Amino acid sequence: MCQTPFMHNGGVVQLSGTGGLQLGANLAFSDVQKDGDGHCSARVKGKATYGLAGLPPGQSAVDYWMSVKNGKITFERSENGRRVPVSGKFDLRMLGLFAYGEPITRQGQTFPALKFQINLDKKAVATAPIVIHTGTRTVGAKQTLQTAVGEKSCWPIKYSRLTEATQASFSGIVLPIPEMKSTVTDWFCPDVNMVMKQESNQSGIASVVEVTRLQ
Repeated sequence: MCQTPFMHNGGVVQLSGTGGLQLGANLAFSDVQKDGDGHCSARVKGKATYGLAGLPPGQSAVDYWMSVKNGKITFERSENGRRVPVSGKFDLRMLGLFAYGEPITRQGQTFPALKFQINLDKKAVATAPIVIHTGTRTVGAKQTLQTAVGEKSCWPIKYSRLTEATQASFSGIVLPIPEMKSTVTDWFCPDVNMVMKQESNQSGIASVVEVTRLQ
């Protein structure tokens, strides 16, 4: 995260999602401070959108101070002129968008299965933590990918992803969210040190999350 191209004052990253799982974000970064490769902080402002087949889509304003340390990210928000810690936090490895913990050097390289828990801010819609399991990740043959910053040579990394059943509140109505099983391909591009496209398929329904702007 700290070594990505957008982690600087005036940096911008935009993610756009299509298909059954529509996740998007348009984020701007300021007050960036770096203390080594794995420790940095910044103020992040912008908008996040979300949509899941069968559930109401939504969007939310983003205005947080975030701190990254050893792959873990924590947040503070502004309340009455003060910076207040929020309960929400997650492990950046869950996204797979920014780093894989060690360099990718060859086809057939693997990364171990992992389990993650996302603790959302109390102001968010989820009423319980979100638990995600990823299977062993396997690196495929390097390919050329057209990205928002031109053609890049990228590694496809394939794995399974299981999101445990949970529940969420929409307009005061609590709805169950069923267990979701997906197959995922991350397209990791070493030149920008992040995944520029993530493809997933859940029960035949395809989804894509792609970086559409990076500066």
